[in-house]
Amino acid sequence: MKIFFSPRMLALLAAGLMAVCPRAGAQFELSVTSSASSILVSNAVTFTISVTNQTGFPLTDTIVTDALPVSVPVLSVQVSNTTSSYAWTNYGSVVRFDLYQFQNGGSAQMIVAAEPTAVGLITNTVTVVSPLTTTNTASASVVVQVTNAPVLQADLGVAMSGPLQAVITNDWVTYGVAATNSGPNSASGVALTNTLPPGVGLKGVFPTNQTYATAGSNLIFNLGTLTNGGGANFRFTVQPTNAGVLVFSASIGSSNVLDPNPANNTASTNITVIPYLPGQLVVFTNSAQSTNFVSGLLEQAITVSNAGPSSVSAARVVVSGLTNRLFNAVGTNNGNPFVVYDSPPGTPLTNGQSVSLLLQYFPRKSFPFTNSQLQAFAVPVPNWTPPPAAGTGTNLTIARIIQLPNGNMLIEWPAITNQTYTVVYSDNVSFSNAMIAPPSIVAPANDVEWIDYGPPTTVSAPTNSSVRFYRVLLNP
Repeated sequence: MKIFFSPRMLALLAAGLMAVCPRAGAQFELSVTSSASSILVSNAVTFTISVTNQTGFPLTDTIVTDALPVSVPVLSVQVSNTTSSYAWTNYGSVVRFDLYQFQNGGSAQMIVAAEPTAVGLITNTVTVVSPLTTTNTASASVVVQVTNAPVLQADLGVAMSGPLQAVITNDWVTYGVAATNSGPNSASGVALTNTLPPGVGLKGVFPTNQTYATAGSNLIFNLGTLTNGGGANFRFTVQPTNAGVLVFSASIGSSNVLDPNPANNTASTNITVIPYLPGQLVVFTNSAQSTNFVSGLLEQAITVSNAGPSSVSAARVVVSGLTNRLFNAVGTNNGNPFVVYDSPPGTPLTNGQSVSLLLQYFPRKSFPFTNSQLQAFAVPVPNWTPPPAAGTGTNLTIARIIQLPNGNMLIEWPAITNQTYTVVYSDNVSFSNAMIAPPSIVAPANDVEWIDYGPPTTVSAPTNSSVRFYRVLLNP
């Protein structure tokens, strides 16, 4: 048994100081932390105990007891950050601290180092007692795992990516969640949780073969084992039904490993949902349906006209009641596909102005269609900036570029079946003002032919450009 008295304590004992009456309402702020949550047997672990007197009056005697299991002998004891006089006594795995003249608002920090001698879970329980008060006890504990095997470490992380374009109420929006393991060890039993905000309906999860459980607004994925450097990517399609800022979040974790970097275990992204912009747009068909035997698609021209007083820089045309697929759609709103017209920079649609757009359908079999199936709305200018080079594959070699008799440009490139490609175009060879030509193309075979016919895929027809350059990117 070890007993230690501070010089101030010896002076108090010599003076014969003692308290004479109990007081009510004592409160303590108590915390206990450990230097590690899991350690090897016979390795040292340090516990830090902090106590603050919040009773409203000074206490002449406060007892702090740190009780460890008998299999965890104490190595050393230290008291710091206190103006109180103190003494401490070590009884094997139990340490008692006596704090004298513990001032109101005063704090004391005690550090106990110990060495577990057996495997298992150890619980260090700390209690604070002031015998001279009525409400006189506080307690806290911390648990540490002791093991024979080295603790595996794996830096699990999660990241999220939101949509590039403006989101309108009832749009079908897709955002990404990436789970990673940066090692150094593999991690088993990895769980990924994706949380949806209120007012959002889930429309789809990709990959479609990944099973998950639901708990309220949480989608919980069991990822199994992620190897060092491994990961998993998910895309979630949702429909927000109300305007506002929506917060989407995700988290990752495993109880089988020690994560040295928990800061990247959670991620979130904000998606701002807005209504359609003010504007009075009229839309109607201006041609019959016809088959383009070069593209293999059924095509129909429509006209969008600005009937309102305000200029419109970008317009969305929503097509409802389709039996055929709208091949050149760039999105979906409330289950209906749409295309987007982006006017050339500096030339918005003013009152009375019109633009012709081409709708493409598949399969190439004509079907009944009326103008009542078309609706046009003013929307924010879309962002068609190409992704950074790191976000795409190597630029592909274009096999041929030819101008068709109608002035449209045909581009052909070798492809991998079912891979997705994006065409980028510019009016200069350095591609300083390059734009994406939406939508991206899923290769139906090992060769793709794509036609630049103008709006809505490009801002203007190729015949209206003095020169146009193209690139093809393989998407990740």
